[in-house]
Amino acid sequence: MALVIAAAVFAATFTVILLIWTYAGSGKRGIVARLHQYVAAPQPVPAAGRALGERKLSGLRSLLRKLSKYFESPQWGRLIEHKLIQAGLPLKGSEFIAICMIAALSGAALLLALSGGRLGAAFSGMAAGLILPVLFLRLKIQRRLKAFNAQLGDALILIANSLRTGYSFLQAVEMVAREMPPPIAHEFSRLLKEMNLGVVAEDALNNMAKRMNSDDLDLVITAVVIQRQVGGNLAEILDNIAVTIRERVKIKGEIRTLTAQGRISGIIISALPVCIGGFIYLINPEYMRLLFVHPLGRLMLVLAVMSQVFGIIMIRRVVSIEV
Repeated sequence: MALVIAAAVFAATFTVILLIWTYAGSGKRGIVARLHQYVAAPQPVPAAGRALGERKLSGLRSLLRKLSKYFESPQWGRLIEHKLIQAGLPLKGSEFIAICMIAALSGAALLLALSGGRLGAAFSGMAAGLILPVLFLRLKIQRRLKAFNAQLGDALILIANSLRTGYSFLQAVEMVAREMPPPIAHEFSRLLKEMNLGVVAEDALNNMAKRMNSDDLDLVITAVVIQRQVGGNLAEILDNIAVTIRERVKIKGEIRTLTAQGRISGIIISALPVCIGGFIYLINPEYMRLLFVHPLGRLMLVLAVMSQVFGIIMIRRVVSIEV
């Protein structure tokens, strides 16, 4: 019976969201369709039946692409696609929104079935399904930015040495795109493509700064732009910046080592109540169920969660030292 209720709630929720999104975007899709009739040129179709230049998508990606058409939004799409570019994920903004919706509905249906049809559990599962993809995206952005900053010093040394041997700045950028590993190779390759297409070097560098949002890269771009306007020895400037960036990376590593004990303590303190509560619930569910049923127990849970969040924020502020 619980599975039937979960399936019904899942189908009803998905239908309501789909209808709301379809109604909200109907005007935009109509305009795009009318413009497409006048602007789009017909593409030659080869014998295989696909348009030239179109890649064959896998089954899961093809299904995701079809679902994403119902979640197209110009405002949210640009913001999410900017974050996806920073994370290095080859997805559209509408596709990421579709993934969040699928995760939310799946989490709601799963917790609804496990809780025996309680709507509160369903809403909790929906919230968890919406938050998890966003947390994953944020983690990918942080890891990619950390890897980029770690490679930036070596890239500057490579550019400086290339300039000393007589290469132009464009050839030095091509050297980094060819010799360095990702993610810095991907970003410099994109920078090289923009410059080859006629984008001004300053604009192409600023575009890369917007994609990465790195303080070290902002310092490099500022120095390069000033040198191109005023003049000077760019190789020597990049050498000095590379030394500064390497020292910052070294200091950050030392700080991370010194604050490791505090970070581990914060993780253990944060996870200990949840683990103990789950363990007691598995051993004696009736003993823990009073905490979720009684009004005083619910108040204690809310206060406990607020205290946990406040403690996590304070520990992160203590162990986070800006360099």
